[in-house]
Amino acid sequence: MVKSSKIAVSSMVALSVIVATAPSQQVHAATNLDQLMADVQNAGNVLKWAISVEGSADGVTQPWKQFNNAKMAIAKVEAALNGLSFSDKLRYEAQVVDTKVQIQRAQAYLDAITASTKIHAKTRALTKAVNSNNLDQVEKMYHEMTAEFRKQTILLDRVYGQSTRDRIRNAVKGPAEKLIVELKNDVTVHMLVKSAEAERRRGNYSETAKKVYEAQSILNANALLWENALQSRLNGVNSSLPLQIVSSSIVNNTTFSIKLNKPISSVKASEFTTNNGLTVTNASLSKDGQTIILTTSYQVPGSTYTLKYKANTVRFTVPGSVVPIYVGDKTIQHKETSEVIALAAIFNESNGQPSKATIRVDIPSGLRLVSVNGAANNTVGSKSVNVTPDKNGTVTIVFTAKDVNTAVLDKSISFNKIEKNKVVETQSSSSLNFYVAAKAGTIFKKTVHFIDSYNNYFVTTDGVQYNMKGNVDNFRNEGDYVSLDSFKAAMDKEDVVNGTYNPSSASSFNIVSNIVVASVNLDSRFSTILGTSGYRMDGNKIELYGTGQPNYEVFFFKNAGISLGKTKVKSNGTWTFTSDIEQNAITDYSLVLQSAGLANPSYVGRDVTTLRVIEGPFELGAISEGTSDDHNLANEVITFTIAPIKYKNGSTLAQDQANVTKQASIIVKDSDGTKVKFTNNQREAHIKTVKNGFTLSFDQKDKYKAVGTIIDKGKDGNLTGTLNVVSVEGITNEYGLNIQTNTRDVITGY
Repeated sequence: MVKSSKIAVSSMVALSVIVATAPSQQVHAATNLDQLMADVQNAGNVLKWAISVEGSADGVTQPWKQFNNAKMAIAKVEAALNGLSFSDKLRYEAQVVDTKVQIQRAQAYLDAITASTKIHAKTRALTKAVNSNNLDQVEKMYHEMTAEFRKQTILLDRVYGQSTRDRIRNAVKGPAEKLIVELKNDVTVHMLVKSAEAERRRGNYSETAKKVYEAQSILNANALLWENALQSRLNGVNSSLPLQIVSSSIVNNTTFSIKLNKPISSVKASEFTTNNGLTVTNASLSKDGQTIILTTSYQVPGSTYTLKYKANTVRFTVPGSVVPIYVGDKTIQHKETSEVIALAAIFNESNGQPSKATIRVDIPSGLRLVSVNGAANNTVGSKSVNVTPDKNGTVTIVFTAKDVNTAVLDKSISFNKIEKNKVVETQSSSSLNFYVAAKAGTIFKKTVHFIDSYNNYFVTTDGVQYNMKGNVDNFRNEGDYVSLDSFKAAMDKEDVVNGTYNPSSASSFNIVSNIVVASVNLDSRFSTILGTSGYRMDGNKIELYGTGQPNYEVFFFKNAGISLGKTKVKSNGTWTFTSDIEQNAITDYSLVLQSAGLANPSYVGRDVTTLRVIEGPFELGAISEGTSDDHNLANEVITFTIAPIKYKNGSTLAQDQANVTKQASIIVKDSDGTKVKFTNNQREAHIKTVKNGFTLSFDQKDKYKAVGTIIDKGKDGNLTGTLNVVSVEGITNEYGLNIQTNTRDVITGY
């Protein structure tokens, strides 16, 4: 019991000692840390002004003492913080943040001065090389200096404070950059001259010429410190080179430019030779004697030409291509006078073989030939050219307008097959038009000749083409501002237009006189093809569509004014209308356009668009029998006659004609299942258009040799007996209807 009391008393004494001494130690530690914090703040403040031009910084001297003092002060504080609680550490650490920021900025300042010293050293070395007048040494030191400059200027840009940063950069960066700019062209030309000299020693004259050309271009455009010395060395290289063409370019379709590696004193057109029908008509030389401008005959788009001058050869391809059209294509051609058209006509003999007869091509006035069957030709209409077809019986001509400044309207070219001095067959092109592009100026009372709504242009009766720019131009219809779509819907052939035109900026157009106020237009699909009696179709319904004045109404009548209904023109100027169609009959439609909301028109005759529709099947009427009756089609000519369209009372309504494509085919089948396909101009079979039909002929002399392609061998793989016509492909009427076959369509007597 006594022992326990002693222990308790002893513990209390010890505790009292601790309690008594702890406050004294804490006060001493806190006082010491506060002093260290004050040292940090003082060191940071001194460093801040040592790295700023607003303080003692001069952009040259490096304040290492101030930098190291700040770092040591921070280190002492961080060591003293190790014995404190987490919350006390945070409180004191927050007070040293500003000094740490100054240390980071000082590091960037010190690095920038080190970098500037390196740049300055390289700049002095380059200046010394310049003063030595040694170009090789200048080039070497230039590359060393620019490499150091690129590497060190990154450090210059990291200095804090605009004025301090500028103090350091301006001391070295400005002079260095100035020296780089002054010497850049000299060094570049010096390198090119050395490279040209090396290429010449190796005998690589083409590369030598390129280097000389590049160097001379720089010398011509700039003032150099060593200009005379470099020009002298360059002249020495150039004089030893053979004359060469270093570049060439197409200026336009009749002008070509070539650049020489060295000047010449004179040039003649006769010194140039070309191929593919191109001719050089004139050659002129630039003042420096190194550029030759050649005037040539028409350079056909897509064609490749070879031009030779002395020991030089240049090949060039004219941009663009000419897509050929064929005689028989009913599409009217609308081109600009600068464009080119290729037109082809195909002639065959009665046996289907390609014709070798002379073809006379009649060129109307205003047009000019460029080539005939690939050979250059410069015939200007009105004249004729005699041509022998190629191995396929084809005559292809390439032509354009005679003069780019003169429009050519509504022309046609004819191809005439001549036998015994007589024309035995004529094929004519569709209508050809070449328009002159409009120039900036006033449009006054010009009458509309043609409108291309899809491509946004119209042509006036003088053949001038005006482009409509929907997002720029202003459009009016009889003075009222309208949208482009409304303007196009309102414009008709024979309308009169005023305005101002600018090809590249805003134009204004005003329809001052409407031939038909607010016209209604059928889509071009419903156009009546020349030589036919009306638009052809086969079916019990027809969907009509076209354009008109937006938000107007189109009224439809048929035959003697029978009302069919109406439809509203959409805001984009389009409309559609579906109607039943009378079978095997002619239906005459009339379309009237008027403002929406008005009473139905009670008459037909004024402001009317009309369409004649002929309905009826496009099918075979008769098939001729063969002549040999030996169950072999060799040497046979079978004629397929197209059935006329007839009224219900049996009288003839219309007669279709056949259009045979190059891929046309006929499939037949005999009673034992053998099925054979005859394809135009393949395996001895030929399909050719004749009046009111077409023929299937075979020019195989060996009657035991198979013709056509077997699709199904059936029992024996041979055609025997009556042949059913299963299908006919690639043969249409003028409106694209495919010919129909029936079970009654058979071939016999072959």
